[in-house]
Amino acid sequence: MHPTTPILTLLALTSPLIAATGSARAEAPRAPGGIAADSELAAEIALPTVYVTTATRTREDITTAPAPIQLIDEADVEAAQATTLRDILDLAPNLYVSPSGRTLQIRGLGQSDTLYLLDGRRITGEFSNSFELERLSAAMIERIEINRGPASVLYGSDALGGVVNIITKQPAEGFEVDLDVQYGANDHGQAERAKIAGSLRGGDQTVGYSLYANHLQRQPYSEQESAVVGVPRAGELTPPSQHPHLKVRDSLPDRYQANVDYRDQARVDTLGGRLDWEVNDQIALGLDVNYVQETRENAFISNRYQSNFRQQGKPVMVANVPARQENDNHRIDAAATLDWSPSERLEFSYQLHYGHYDKDREILAIPYADLGYATQGDSASSINQTTMTQWVNDLLAVWRPTDGQTLTAGLEHRDKAIDSTAFDADNRRFSSAFLQHQWQISPRLNLVYGGRYDDDSVGGSNLSVQAGGIYRIAPLARLRVNYAQGFKAPQDRDLYVDQVNPRGFPMLGAEVIAPEFGKTTAHALDPEKSETIEVGLAGDTADWGYQVTLFHTRVEDRIQRVREEQGLQSYNTFRNVSETRIQGVEAEGSLQLTETLRARASATQFSSENQGSDDPLLETPETLAHLTLDFSPRPDWLLQLITTYTGEQHYASTAGIETAAGYTLVNLKASYQPAGIAGLELYAGIDNLLDEAVDTGIGSNPGPFGYLGVRYRY
Repeated sequence: MHPTTPILTLLALTSPLIAATGSARAEAPRAPGGIAADSELAAEIALPTVYVTTATRTREDITTAPAPIQLIDEADVEAAQATTLRDILDLAPNLYVSPSGRTLQIRGLGQSDTLYLLDGRRITGEFSNSFELERLSAAMIERIEINRGPASVLYGSDALGGVVNIITKQPAEGFEVDLDVQYGANDHGQAERAKIAGSLRGGDQTVGYSLYANHLQRQPYSEQESAVVGVPRAGELTPPSQHPHLKVRDSLPDRYQANVDYRDQARVDTLGGRLDWEVNDQIALGLDVNYVQETRENAFISNRYQSNFRQQGKPVMVANVPARQENDNHRIDAAATLDWSPSERLEFSYQLHYGHYDKDREILAIPYADLGYATQGDSASSINQTTMTQWVNDLLAVWRPTDGQTLTAGLEHRDKAIDSTAFDADNRRFSSAFLQHQWQISPRLNLVYGGRYDDDSVGGSNLSVQAGGIYRIAPLARLRVNYAQGFKAPQDRDLYVDQVNPRGFPMLGAEVIAPEFGKTTAHALDPEKSETIEVGLAGDTADWGYQVTLFHTRVEDRIQRVREEQGLQSYNTFRNVSETRIQGVEAEGSLQLTETLRARASATQFSSENQGSDDPLLETPETLAHLTLDFSPRPDWLLQLITTYTGEQHYASTAGIETAAGYTLVNLKASYQPAGIAGLELYAGIDNLLDEAVDTGIGSNPGPFGYLGVRYRY
């Protein structure tokens, strides 16, 4: 498919929508504390008010939020027929999830630039967020709110590119049970996946509860590749058969045919819930708990692996050895909340949050005997045993002095302790305060502006500001303007990591000195800082809607992993590199074509550059497009045809910078709810229906993947 084809499709769908902005629709009911609508806006067509909390940390009408909030509601989550968060976001407009499932990008900024929240709380886990997309079960998710762009004023460090707030299933009055079972595999029987999930929620006006549990089991998807083995000799790699070391020459072959996993073998178990107690009209208490246990294994080709052979007193390193990574991770998050409303205009919320994460990883050589080891356990390398513990005290105050005005203030203190074999870091403390003013000046104009001060015991202090507004030009045209700053303090990994990574390269933090690898000095890292300016136009009715956004982002002191030194003595470290600029356009539209057929489309096109360097941003497609057709021939049937296009992107390989071609994936989904059995839903789907190939340099795709599922709600 030509890169412009999805964009032309979107424009064809949205052009009649934009042209119709002069027609009339009724103003949605005002939120508490709002001001009355004027006569012109009152002539609009009534639509249900949709509330979100991520944009301002208060309950806010999504149409008046100046920040670009993307909502994936409960109906969208169920229609996705997903097993994990990754499956949901894979289908979300204007987001990019890599084929490996390890990277989520928002406007060209990567996985570690996105802050993940669970019910508004920071998630304790990997520095790179590398497992979060496939660790969070879809069965526990009620809705997802995504802030595209910096949100450091409300959430501090790490919200450089955006925020993904996963809201779990909340207590509800009455009694509700939800069971979901799913099984799938590709057309060759690989990548088998089985899910069993259930949730239970209920209560009354005083006490409410929600419980959820999920078990996910997945087999790997592999492709066979050729690994050309090399052993250092005189600064170059030599085939083992030509190496002078006798044991190397006799034990190691010149080439391996190895299975490389592009979907790892995984088992993820999740258990959690929430208990709410409304003590009286002014005081409410809440308790949240979430527990995750996971094991993961994947086979790959290690760039460098240490053998048990020695030469001149040093271990002989071997390039391109089949290896296996094993992960055993555990996490528990718990939070206690006190909400106090002394008056209708004043609210306080205090939350004590505890997070604990245990990581246990090791790399094992598959042909361990060829490397001179007696057992596979003897070949273990890149061992990472890490425990992270975090305590968070968060106080939020909301005051509405007059109708149409809301003042929100917050104080946060985080204590973070890490004990790791991968690096040595002291306990770290974060303290912050923010103030935000939301002012509904008139029914047409809503302003939100604020600032935040952060103090990091390691990264220093930072001041962030944000200001934006929504102005209704016409009943079907809302103009949104927003300016936001973001920042990200250097992570402990960036500063202190000191180990060999799974690929066999030394990873040395900025503060680490390791003469044996050629790093003889320490260097400083400054926090990353970003500025984003965006302008958007949106409008909607019951039958159609549109949204177009222009954005420009500048990131200073970008922290990136870089390769230093040369040849066999090279190592990876982290440095502030040149300024990055990203600018582009996002467009979304939906149209009810007939009573039974609805179309939804989106497209993103942006350009990026590293100032002072000709190097492109890696694994960053600059063109994304999405088209979904929802067809309901009868009330009990829903058919979906989903097409996503991802443009070409660059990636690093052993040969240098290469380019992966764009690809188009087509997914087909079907759901049937028999009228005679209340609460029962049968569903099925095929992902990558047309067996589109994906460059293995950025991941891979299992090909046509079919699944069947049954869901029952009582």
